[in-house]
Amino acid sequence: MERKIGVFGGSFDPIHSGHLNIAKSACKEFDLDEVWFVPAGHSPNKNENQMTPADLRAEMVSLAIEGIPYFKLCDIEITSEEISYTYITLTKLKERYPDKKFFFIMGADSLDYFEHWYHPEIICQKAAILAAVRDDMDIAAIRRKIAQIQSLFPAEIYPVSGGKTDISSSSLRRELSEGKTEDLAMLPEKVKAFIREKRLYSGRES
Repeated sequence: MERKIGVFGGSFDPIHSGHLNIAKSACKEFDLDEVWFVPAGHSPNKNENQMTPADLRAEMVSLAIEGIPYFKLCDIEITSEEISYTYITLTKLKERYPDKKFFFIMGADSLDYFEHWYHPEIICQKAAILAAVRDDMDIAAIRRKIAQIQSLFPAEIYPVSGGKTDISSSSLRRELSEGKTEDLAMLPEKVKAFIREKRLYSGRES
């Protein structure tokens, strides 16, 4: 039987409970067997000098998903020298695991410019898209955007309705750099301890 694998990419700088909630909701709503968390390697959209080193971000992911047997760390991007374009990552995964059906998990806000990503048609060949919807989003507008994308090329795109959160890694980095604690409850305890141990984000711009 074909196993259904969620692929959840991101900088995870740091990973927080909002990420975990989205992954859990995707598993529940689409009966996924596993979710593979893919920390970004050489990102085309971010200044790597401002990112936490990949090995530390991967360690935070490992700590956050520890004890959840259907969550896995996938290092396919951080061990590659290539720019981490989504279509390349999904192509590699499909080549390595042709017997698995992949579901690419992303924020529904990214649908607004999805057709301008590098080779979105290849992304949709390699995986179905699960778009995580926040509370402040108009689901009717999202469905219209999905229909627009599907008019451009064949695509399986579904909204994920659960696991909504408005917290962002950038706001957590800002709070950590300023010594604030308002939203730090969104960090898994082991991740929080790791950040303290390694003195990550202290005095750093978000």
